[in-house]
Amino acid sequence: VDGSGKTADDAKACAERCRQSSDCGQAVYSSGGQGCYLFKHAVKGLEEYKADGKEDGAGDVFSSAVCGSAVEMALSDVDAKKQRAEAVQEEWSKAEKRAQELLKKLQPADKYALLHGVDSGSGFAGYLNPTAGGGNPTAKPLTMNDGPQGFNPYTDPALAGTSTQFPSLLTVAASFSPETSRQYAAAIVEEFVGKGSNVLLGPDLEVTRVASTGRSFETLSGEDPFLGSQLVQPFVQAVQSKGIIATIKHWLDNNQEIGRMTMNVEVSDRAQHEIYMPPFKAAMDAGAGAVMCSYNKIYGQHACENSKLLKKLLREDAGFRGFVMSDWGATHDAVNSATSGLDVEMPGSNGKFMQLPQLVGEGKVQQSTIDTMAGHVLTSMFQAGHFDDRYPGTVLNSVARTDVTSDAHRNVARQAIIDGAVLLKNKGSALPLATKGKKIAMIGRYCNTDIYITPGHVTAGNTGTPFMGQGSGYVPSTKTVTPMEGLQALVKDATSITFSADASAGDGADVAVVCASACDVHEGWDRMNFSLPEAQELVSALRGQSGEKKIVVVGVSPGAVTTEWMDKVDASLLLFMPGEQVGTAVAQMLTGDASPGGRLPITMPPDDWKPIGGYPAGKDHMFLSAQYPGTQPPPHKMYKWGDYLTANFTEGVLVGYRWWDAKDVNPAFPFGYGLTYTEFSFKDFQSDCSGDKIIVTLTIANTGDRDGDAVPQLYVGFPSLKPAVRQLRGFQKTHIPKGGEAPMVFIVTPEDASYYDEAEQKWTSSAEKNEKVTVSIGTSSRDLLWHKTLSCSSGKVVV
Repeated sequence: VDGSGKTADDAKACAERCRQSSDCGQAVYSSGGQGCYLFKHAVKGLEEYKADGKEDGAGDVFSSAVCGSAVEMALSDVDAKKQRAEAVQEEWSKAEKRAQELLKKLQPADKYALLHGVDSGSGFAGYLNPTAGGGNPTAKPLTMNDGPQGFNPYTDPALAGTSTQFPSLLTVAASFSPETSRQYAAAIVEEFVGKGSNVLLGPDLEVTRVASTGRSFETLSGEDPFLGSQLVQPFVQAVQSKGIIATIKHWLDNNQEIGRMTMNVEVSDRAQHEIYMPPFKAAMDAGAGAVMCSYNKIYGQHACENSKLLKKLLREDAGFRGFVMSDWGATHDAVNSATSGLDVEMPGSNGKFMQLPQLVGEGKVQQSTIDTMAGHVLTSMFQAGHFDDRYPGTVLNSVARTDVTSDAHRNVARQAIIDGAVLLKNKGSALPLATKGKKIAMIGRYCNTDIYITPGHVTAGNTGTPFMGQGSGYVPSTKTVTPMEGLQALVKDATSITFSADASAGDGADVAVVCASACDVHEGWDRMNFSLPEAQELVSALRGQSGEKKIVVVGVSPGAVTTEWMDKVDASLLLFMPGEQVGTAVAQMLTGDASPGGRLPITMPPDDWKPIGGYPAGKDHMFLSAQYPGTQPPPHKMYKWGDYLTANFTEGVLVGYRWWDAKDVNPAFPFGYGLTYTEFSFKDFQSDCSGDKIIVTLTIANTGDRDGDAVPQLYVGFPSLKPAVRQLRGFQKTHIPKGGEAPMVFIVTPEDASYYDEAEQKWTSSAEKNEKVTVSIGTSSRDLLWHKTLSCSSGKVVV
C-alpha cells in the first residue's frame, strides 16, 4: 500500500505506521510484493525478519515487525522501562567490581586525591585531580562545570558568548516532552565536550514548594515529582552516554533561597518519598553518577553531614551507587561529613577534607570509610566510561577558549523555547498575527534590549539578563536576539514595526506587543512578589489610547506570576527565562511559523497573591510564617530572618496543585494548562484491567484548522492518597495534523497508585489496602474531562 521501493527506509516507515495504529499487530514489508501490509494479529513464520529490511535471494527487500496493538505496545513499554533500569544496575555492578580491583592497587595518597577538589587555575567551576597521589596514572581529571542550562564560563568574562545560553530548565519542564529534554541535554553536552568538561553540575531537580523561590527557573521538575521524573531520565541518559557524569542537585529539601546557608528543614518521611525524592530516584535509575548535597540543614543537621539524608534516604531507600559531592563550601566538619556519607568536598583546596589523613591517623575516621568514599568516586568514573574513552573529546586542564556554539545548537535552543512556551489566552484567535499591511508596535524596554540593570542587592558577577535568571546557572551570551530584532528579521509585509519603552508607539497601531520580564530573580534570594513588572501599567496605557488594537503580552518569568492585566489583553504568551534565542522564537510564534507547545509546570496564582503572609494562610498566600520562610526559636526573635530559621513543611504532600485542589482554592491558571492555535476533542474513553494494571484508552481529534500538539494528562486518586486529591501519573505529548486523530493509551501500574506508609516505612499500593482508584483524563489538573473509579487488584474490573 505504500509503493514498491527497495530501501530499508521504506521498511522502517512501514513498521512505524504499524506502531502508530491502535489495531496493528504486525507490519510486513515487501518491495517485490508492492509495499507495506498491516495485520491486526501477528503472522506466524515471519518473526525472524527484522524491521530494518533484508534482501532475499531475488533482491527483494523483505521485513517484518511485530508491533502489537497500541495497548500491547504500551504494556511492552512498561516492561521495557523496568528492563532498562535493571540494565543500568548491572552496569553499576560491573563498575563497582572494576573500582574495587583498582582500589586494591592504590596507595592512601591516591585515595585521598579522589576525595576533594584542588585549585588548578583551570577556569572550571571545580577540578579534581585523581593522579595527584602518583599511583593512579590512567585516571582522567574530573573537570566540573555549571551547568544544566549551558556551559557557564563565569570564571572568565572574556569567554562570554563562546557557549550557548539555552533556555531555562523550567522551559524544558513546560515542554512536557521527554524528547525535548533529550535534545536539549544532547546539545549542551556537545558544548561541554568542546570546552573540555566531563562533569556536568546538574540538572536541578528540586520540586517547587515555594513558588517565589529564587531558583525556580532552574528546576526540571516544576512543582510535580512525576513531571520531573519523566523528563530527567532522557536528560541523564544523553549526558552519561557521552562520558560526562551528570550531577543531580540539590539533595535535599533545598526549596528556598532565604537563609539557605544556615536554615533548617523539618519534613515528614512521606513528603520526602512522595514529593521531594522521586525525580532524584528517576535520575539514579537512568544512571546519574553524582549527587550534590545542599547547603541547608534537615532534621537539624547540615545536608552534607546528615546520615539519614546521605545513607538512609539516598543509598538505602533510593539505591544510589555513585558519589556524593558537596555544594561549594557546604562541608562544615570533616569527621561528621565523612562518616555520614559525603564522598567529595568541593571546591576542596584548604577545605575540611584536607584533614582526612590526620584524622585517619588519629582514629577519628576509619580507613574503611576512606575506601568506601574513594570506591564511590571510582565506580562513577568507570560507570561513565572515563577509563574506556567514552568521552568523545579531550578532557582539558583548562577551559577551551574556542567558540563551541553552532547554528544547530541555536536551533535546539529556539525549538525548546517554542516547545515550552505557554499560550495563556487567545481571544478571537488573535494569534497568530495577520501582519500584512499592519502597524505593529513593540512596547516595553525588554522588547528591544537584553541589558538588565542590576539592583544593589544582587551580587556582582551573578547578574542575569531580562531573558535569563542570575546565579551559577546563568550563561553569559553575546548572541541574544531580542523580540524586536526577531520580528524585524521575519516580518517583511507589515506597514511598520516600531518600538517604545513606554506605550507611546502603540498610539495608532493595529497591534501592540508588550514585552515584560520578572527578571529580578537570582540564586541566594527569593522574590518578594508575584507581579510581572510593567505589564499592568503598559497594558492599561495602551487601552487608554484611542482606536481599536490587538494587545498581546509576551511575559518572561522565572516561575509563577500574577496576571492582573489579563482581562485587558487579547492574547498572552508566557516564557520561562528563554535565553538568547528568545527573539527568533517569539517572532515565529507571533506570526504562526511555529505554534507554542508548552503547558504550565507550575500553578499560576490569582491576582494579589503574596509569597509571604501572616494568619490565616489560604486567603491571599499559601504558607504560615512557620512554614515559609520559617521562624526562629528562643532566645532569637521568632519572626526575624536570621541564622536560626526552621521551615516546617507541615503541609506534607500538599505541594503545588495538590495544595490548590485540597484547599479548594481557585488559581488563575492551573498546573498543566496551555492553549494551542488549534482545537482538540477527546473521545472514546475506555478503561480495563490487564492483571494488576489499569489500562485507559482514548482518541484525540484535531478539530481545528492548524496542526498542533495535544498533551493529555492522567491523574490518579485513591483514599490513602489523602490529604491529596489526585496526582499526575501520565502525560503524552503528541503532534496531530489538522483533521487527524491519534489513539492514546495510558497504563496505571500498582506503583502509580501507591503512597508511602510512614508507620510501616514502606510504599503501599491501593490494591494492598483494597481501595479503588479513580483515574481522570484532562488537559490540566483542573480541566478534567473524564473520570472512572475501579480496581484491578484481582485482575478484573471492579467498578
